[in-house]
Amino acid sequence: MKISATEFDGLLQGRRLRISIVGMSNVGKTRRAKSLIADSSLNFIWVCGDDLVEAKLQPYLEGKGFKGVNGVAAWMGQPYEARYPETQNLFLKFEEEAMAEIDYSVPKNLIIDTTGSVIYLSQEALQQLKQKTLIVYLEATEDVRKLLFERYISNPKPVVWGTSFNCKENETDLEALKRCYPQLLEYRAIRYKQLADITIPHNVLRDTSGRQFLKEVRKRLSP
Repeated sequence: MKISATEFDGLLQGRRLRISIVGMSNVGKTRRAKSLIADSSLNFIWVCGDDLVEAKLQPYLEGKGFKGVNGVAAWMGQPYEARYPETQNLFLKFEEEAMAEIDYSVPKNLIIDTTGSVIYLSQEALQQLKQKTLIVYLEATEDVRKLLFERYISNPKPVVWGTSFNCKENETDLEALKRCYPQLLEYRAIRYKQLADITIPHNVLRDTSGRQFLKEVRKRLSP
């Protein structure tokens, strides 16, 4: 959604501002969303993509001890596992459904905390997001990218790899992950930037409040 800074102000004051945050898992999307709803004077409602997908996955998670985003990650598995293509496709199917069910008519400002896999959704779903929301890409700077793989291994989140994973002959699964993960980041960085209306480097938003986040968004819009 292309808007000016003046339009941004009017939408915010009128409780009609809709923002989507995109970027890799662990880059700080949820932290930014929480900073907005923590300030009640900003009048934001938070829609968490991970929570919406998890709710739809409940029949597959129940009875298996899987709960929360880490439970969904355990259910989905790693890209070298035989079950992964099926779980990845099911995850995307439910994510597509969840995005289509978002209520954009709520009488408050809306922050959509998308999953890292939002770029793999259909063009129809992405066009709706672009038409109805201002899309902000939280860009993982080079120093942050080096930490993302370690976080992925130590605290896994559901990751859709698409076609970005392959295992070479005589290569262990972990070696393949380490080689392919930077390629996944690069592929996604391109797609996020193409989808977004504005881009904000992750390090610009370190330890910022909801108001400061909105200020950083606004100053990147045309007058």
